[in-house]
Amino acid sequence: MSDSLTKPHIALVGTYSDGFVKALQVDNFDVEQCSTIPDPKTCASALTVLALTDRDHTLSEDDIDVLLRARTVLALFRPSRALLETVHKATNTPIDIPSLELADELPLLVYIEAKVHELVKSALEKDGKAPPGESFSVSTAAVEPHEQAVLSISRAVSAAQSLRAFVSNLDPPTGVIGFKKGTLDNTTRITITWLAWRRDGQYSATTTDPAYIQKYDLNWYTDFYSYATGTDCRGKTASEFTNAGGVVYTLAIDRGSLRRSSDGAPRFLGPTSGYCGYYFVDCLRTGNHAGSSMRMLSYQPRGSDSQSGTTYNYSIDFQQDMQMFNNNGNSTYTFKAQYSNGFGLDRFQQHQLQDSAGVDFSVDYKDYYDHWVDPEFNTQTWWNPGVYEKVNREGWEHWIVREYLPADNIPINGLTLFSSSVGKHTLSL
Repeated sequence: MSDSLTKPHIALVGTYSDGFVKALQVDNFDVEQCSTIPDPKTCASALTVLALTDRDHTLSEDDIDVLLRARTVLALFRPSRALLETVHKATNTPIDIPSLELADELPLLVYIEAKVHELVKSALEKDGKAPPGESFSVSTAAVEPHEQAVLSISRAVSAAQSLRAFVSNLDPPTGVIGFKKGTLDNTTRITITWLAWRRDGQYSATTTDPAYIQKYDLNWYTDFYSYATGTDCRGKTASEFTNAGGVVYTLAIDRGSLRRSSDGAPRFLGPTSGYCGYYFVDCLRTGNHAGSSMRMLSYQPRGSDSQSGTTYNYSIDFQQDMQMFNNNGNSTYTFKAQYSNGFGLDRFQQHQLQDSAGVDFSVDYKDYYDHWVDPEFNTQTWWNPGVYEKVNREGWEHWIVREYLPADNIPINGLTLFSSSVGKHTLSL
């Protein structure tokens, strides 16, 4: 095996200093300098890092999506505002990427799961000390900016490669009969005009002031894939199809997010900072339930794979051989359906509520209190101490809301498999 095959491959598009290129080579990168951006659709799987510099180079949302799903790290040096806006849309992150102020020699790093690592001008101090706690982590050693950039890229590569690759192979080839697919779009804007505290100190009031109105966007999509297997389904009644050994498998994949709207007001902490921190999302429930004519066979995820700090990691891995037909029904064809996805929940856990007809996926807050344990808030655990903490101000004690609350960007992920015969079936969401 050639040595280049064992090295992470980085494509450099634009102009870079000799020091940066040499530092990459010393760090064992296989460096390719390109005049144009390689086609993500053909090179993403072999590309570990794509680095862009100068303001003439850009990517589309689709390009970014393809690269991130292939676990390619994007290293963006001096990106244009237009590119930052595209990254913001493609990653759906709550970080205000277009407003980031980046140092000339340090990159914005973007990789799978919409993880965004920005290196701002304060990232390197002259004395080599670590930046303030509000900044992102960087090396504490006093190094040159190009060496710091390579170090940060290497860390992003390690993180991206450790995450699960996204796989979706659910569409049989053209000519296979007995396959249908479709998507249900459940989107809504949630607006909250009730205030726990008004600025003048009044408790429990409504407002028309856009500076305080809270807004959330629910973008929930369910993709359905149906496969008629075992026998030719055309022209058969449900009983004829079943008696001939036929089964219809219906795969429901939930995806999307519930997030704080960019055009809504930020959290209002009350007339005195910390007295009333509202709102953050406690839970999100999605799911699929069938009528008596369909039977649920399986669902995923069934629990967390691992925990890193306050982040709970989950995975979905589905594979099944579908015995179908092609060549106008004259030939048998085995389609290997496959779907894999991994995601993390920061200070939330995903639970399942299952019955004979289906499953709900309940995503519940778990940090200062455990919402799953007390979903109706029947005890004081949510606030005592919970999201509140006791402080001493002006000689007497106050309960104030902790300001470190979730970012209100909850991903939606789930997979449910049903079986049935031919015909029309009811599925509730």
